[in-house]
Amino acid sequence: MPRATFDQLSAFVAVAEHGSFSKAARVLRKDRSTLHHQVTDLEIDWDVTLFKRTGRSPVLTEQGKALLRPSKFIIYQMNALESATDSLSMGEKTSLTICYDASLPAHAIQGFDKQLRQQHRMTDINWLQRNRDEAVELLSKGDADFAIALNQGAVHPDTGVSFINLGYPKFDFFVHQDSPLATQKEVSMSELQLHRQFMLEDFLDSKLGQQSAISPQISIVSDSDVLVALLEVEGYALLPIHLLDDKQHQVFHKLHVDFAAQGGHFGYVLLHPSTAVLKPLQKDVITTITDWFRQICR
Repeated sequence: MPRATFDQLSAFVAVAEHGSFSKAARVLRKDRSTLHHQVTDLEIDWDVTLFKRTGRSPVLTEQGKALLRPSKFIIYQMNALESATDSLSMGEKTSLTICYDASLPAHAIQGFDKQLRQQHRMTDINWLQRNRDEAVELLSKGDADFAIALNQGAVHPDTGVSFINLGYPKFDFFVHQDSPLATQKEVSMSELQLHRQFMLEDFLDSKLGQQSAISPQISIVSDSDVLVALLEVEGYALLPIHLLDDKQHQVFHKLHVDFAAQGGHFGYVLLHPSTAVLKPLQKDVITTITDWFRQICR
């Protein structure tokens, strides 16, 4: 049977972190004398001296230093367990699957995942790169919970699927800085037809892909990172400006084309099953993703 209680461990860690029984008592909202008793009882139960109390402030002993980290770990695990039981008691999912379009950059997915994991540490979050049709099929089968997809342009959503309009980020034609096209002040459609064009596979069957197919030499690429790597060598591509990070925006130049007065915009939607009851986890997913799109659509 464990000789230490959770309250004793909390008192020990709080005093060690704040360097004072008084400060630790304020943080834990307990009496200073209560913390003194809890730490003293822990030292007796463990038969060790955790603090030197000769000065005005308690100082960790070598034994105390050795036991501090495992004590913190136990407290962390207990708090995580409490959080998990709270989530499960409210019917929260232990696993969540989100499909995303290939035009979403890795740093965006990383940001979504980090924020959601901070809020829901006991939930396993899966990220699957799927085009719209594949994502809708997974949603309809119950194998996915959300999908970030290109806007189809239809007023009514797919059967059994609800959607949230995420906005219309800007798209532009990009070339590498070493491309002969990069030096031109303005580029015509006939000039673009002489060069290789790269297109993300997810754009292929969308209105975006249909409206932006220019060159007779179109290469379809599934992965956005691979497309950007190929673009370093030759050709051009229509890309959402959010796909490139700050460093890449210095390497790749936006083309000024004579057949468009300004860059285009194309919409994204967040899809989820119509029957889904939006609990705290699902609401946090929606908030996290919509907040990011608000930023990039400014």
